Amino acid sequence: MGSKHDIRRAPAVRDRGVEADLQARLFAGNQVWVVGDIHGHLATLRALMHRLKLGKEDRVVLLGDMIDRGPDSAGVIEYIREHPQIIAIKGNHEQMAIQSLQATSIELNSTWMSKGGASTWGSYIVAAKGDLHRAKLTFAEDCAWLADLPSHIVLDHWRLVHAGYHPRIDLEEQDEKTLLWIRRAFFKHDEPIDPKRTILFGHTPTTKFGKVGNVAKSNMVIPDGRPSWIAMDTCAYNQENPCIAAFDLGTGQTIRQRTLKSEHWWLKTETRESPVAEHFGLAELRRRARKVDAAREKARRRLAMAGVSRRVKSPISFRVVKRKFPLVETTIPSSGIHSQDSVIYHA
Repeated sequence: MGSKHDIRRAPAVRDRGVEADLQARLFAGNQVWVVGDIHGHLATLRALMHRLKLGKEDRVVLLGDMIDRGPDSAGVIEYIREHPQIIAIKGNHEQMAIQSLQATSIELNSTWMSKGGASTWGSYIVAAKGDLHRAKLTFAEDCAWLADLPSHIVLDHWRLVHAGYHPRIDLEEQDEKTLLWIRRAFFKHDEPIDPKRTILFGHTPTTKFGKVGNVAKSNMVIPDGRPSWIAMDTCAYNQENPCIAAFDLGTGQTIRQRTLKSEHWWLKTETRESPVAEHFGLAELRRRARKVDAAREKARRRLAMAGVSRRVKSPISFRVVKRKFPLVETTIPSSGIHSQDSVIYHA
C-alpha cells in the first residue's frame, strides 16, 4: 500500500454535488464514461475523447494518475481543466506532486521525482519555453487545483476510485492514503467489498491480471450479477499493447484507444519515463530549437534556389544585385539608387 511514502492519512474526500449530478445524468440516460490512468499522454487522450462522441449532457470521469511518465503531463492537466465535460479524481501521482507545493514555494518532492515526476516537471518547463518562473506559477496553480479533487466518487451502483479500498476498514472510514495506494489487499480479497456497487479503479496495471492492454474484471460477482471490481489501468506505455480505456457506466461498453505512435516515448529512452524528463525539459527545448533552426535553414536554401534573397530587411521589399559589368546607363534611374558597388531596384 506504499506505507513508506509520506502521505498523510487524511479522511477520504467526496464531492456530493458531483455525485448527485452524475447520478442524475445516468437516470436521464446520458453517457458517463470512466477512463483509466492517462500518465501524460495528451494526444492519446484527445484521440480517445474524439472517439467517445460525447453529447452535450454526457460526462467523463478520470480515475487519477493523469500525470507522470508520459511526454506532456502539463498539457494533460491544461486540457482537463479547460474541458467542461471532464471530471477527475485524485491519484497517488497527483498526491506526490501536490507535496511539492509548500505554501507559496515549490520544493520538488524527491519520492515523486524518482517515480515519474521528472517528466511532469520537465513538461511544465517546456510549456513555459524555458521560463522557470512561469513554469513554477503554472505548476503551483495546477497543484492547488489537484489538491481539491475528491478521493473517490460513490454512485448508486458504482464506486470510482484510483487504487481501491481496504477490506478490513469500514467503507465510510477509509482514509485517502488507502484509496490512492492500496493494491493486493484490495483486489486479492476473497469476497466483494461493496455488495451493492461495482468498484472501478486504476493504479494497478491490468498486466497484473493477465490482461495486457485490456480492462480486467473480478471473477467474484455481487448479487445483481455484475463483477465485484473492474480494473481500468490498461497502461498507456506497456510495450506490447499500450492504450487508454474508457468504460460506459450505462451500457457496459468499453472503448480502447491505442497509444499514438507519436507518444511511444519508450522507444527513445531506456528509462521509465519520457525523454522530457532529461535535464527537466531542457534537452527537449534544445531539440525543438535545433528543429526550428533546421526548418529556417531549409526555407532559406529554398528561397536562395528560387533566386530570392532575404538577407536585407526593410519595410519595402527589394533585392540587391551585385554589379559585374560597367553600367550602360549614363543617368541614375528614378526608381533605383546608383552606388559604386551595386544598383538597387525597388520591387
